[in-house]
Amino acid sequence: MIKTNKLQFSYTEGSNFSFPDISLPQGEHLLILGSSGVGKTTLLHLLSGLLPVNSGSINIGDTQLQSLSRKKLDAFRGRQMGIIFQNDYFINALSVGENLALRLYFPDKKKDTRRIKDLASRLGILELLPKKVTALSEGQRQRLSIALALINKPKVIFADEPTASLDDENCEKVIVLLKEEASNSNANLLIITHDQRVKTMFKNHLYL
Repeated sequence: MIKTNKLQFSYTEGSNFSFPDISLPQGEHLLILGSSGVGKTTLLHLLSGLLPVNSGSINIGDTQLQSLSRKKLDAFRGRQMGIIFQNDYFINALSVGENLALRLYFPDKKKDTRRIKDLASRLGILELLPKKVTALSEGQRQRLSIALALINKPKVIFADEPTASLDDENCEKVIVLLKEEASNSNANLLIITHDQRVKTMFKNHLYL
């Protein structure tokens, strides 16, 4: 469950964002739309605890993010959240498979080779597992970012423009996969995008 109340944030004086309240029951999906500069990415960073709110509150399940210390918030994020960023964050010295295995290690989960192979296969990057991430194309890197966010079966999935670098076929595959993974874990799925191809795939829309 995701619930917010009177969220406000400012990067600098005069650049204030006020966001509508969100009340998303467990397992529900939400598509957030809006033009550039309206605060879509800012909202995602607030909801995931990557930015501190100026005022208002955020609850993920029974946990209020503002009540957690930085260390506890990092641990909570690692266990409960999967985040797909616009920019990818990999360890370039490691292979695709090693990046996925390391992501399992952070929240103290055991290496699950079957999970790694299954997710990589569904995203079309199975044959890339032994390759270094520096050898990947932009679209392949985007799909690896999605795999890293989903590998731990999080209870909340945040996705920032997850289809931006994908062609129509892979765009549809990724959205179907995100919805399937969310359904399998009874997780919330929250996507922010300006990709109009995605609009018809979700019934719950929020416009900023």
